[in-house]
Amino acid sequence: MKPLYFLLLISSVVILSSNSCRKGGPCEEPPDINVSSLVISFIDKQTGKYLYTETNPLYNRDSLKAFDSLGNLLVPIFALNQIPGSLDRYYVVSAGPIYNSQTDAVSFTKEICKDFIIKYKYNETDTVKVCFKSQSRKCGSVFETLKVFYKGGLIGSTTNETYLLVTFYKN
Repeated sequence: MKPLYFLLLISSVVILSSNSCRKGGPCEEPPDINVSSLVISFIDKQTGKYLYTETNPLYNRDSLKAFDSLGNLLVPIFALNQIPGSLDRYYVVSAGPIYNSQTDAVSFTKEICKDFIIKYKYNETDTVKVCFKSQSRKCGSVFETLKVFYKGGLIGSTTNETYLLVTFYKN
């Protein structure tokens, strides 16, 4: 009787683990806040034009830098998007990570807020406030809540994600 029980136990473990971690299963590429990001479209508030267009940009995308409040450089990744109603394209910027494992572990028990500095040129900057509460999952981690504020106003929020898409209207 013991060998049959042992065989059933092993079979159950194999079936359960293959359902959750097999190729194409939910744990194959789990979400991870260590690779979190803000995905930002920058628009000039006065003209309504995108700052980082493919041709004739208002700003040089090579000058764009983003830092957390500790001065750590966020890695920008640029991707081209179509401007609605136009044949022209603009760059959307993904900057991250938002979560810092060395300083943000408390976010698993309470919401924390951090400032991020966006530097367009050597002498032109903006600050956004990012607030989040992290959550561990069976496979990976997400932001239970993630909110972005600019000049005191909420410009974007999401739940149960590792990134947030926002449109930033630069003054």
